[in-house]
Amino acid sequence: MSQEKDKELLEEEQAEELHEAESVEAETAEQPDREAELEKQLAESEDKYKRVLAEYQNFRNRTQKEREGLYQDSVASTVASFLPVIDTLERAMEQESNENFKKSLELILKQYIECLDRLGVKAFGERGEPFDPNLHNAVLHVDDEELEAGVIAEVLLKGYIMGERVVRHAMVKAAN
Repeated sequence: MSQEKDKELLEEEQAEELHEAESVEAETAEQPDREAELEKQLAESEDKYKRVLAEYQNFRNRTQKEREGLYQDSVASTVASFLPVIDTLERAMEQESNENFKKSLELILKQYIECLDRLGVKAFGERGEPFDPNLHNAVLHVDDEELEAGVIAEVLLKGYIMGERVVRHAMVKAAN
């Protein structure tokens, strides 16, 4: 019986060794599959990271443009509120009055114009310029033999522009 027990033990040991060898083979077979899976996950994670990074950069650019736009809107709104004062000063300059009074008005008007220049605001709309509906508001059309059609005959109210933004359209009479 001892030989049979030895034989059974030997068979059991061989079976265990065979089972261990099979499991080692299975692990090595799974290893490339696991490695490929991890590489795939890494590629997906890198792709997600790049997309999030691009979205964040776009967000920063968009936010910066919005901030600049808000600043431009604020400046344009503030400038627009001062334009009637400038118009009144210009009309007062055209009136007959004391020379000292007129000189004082000139200095005040000059200071306003310098402030507008520092903000990048320029006046536009002169007689003889071509009429542009993006810049000018034609309130009257007149027949003027000196001017050709589509030209400004008279400026009723100056227009102001800041960069590419029109702060106020010029009110003009356009020649037919």
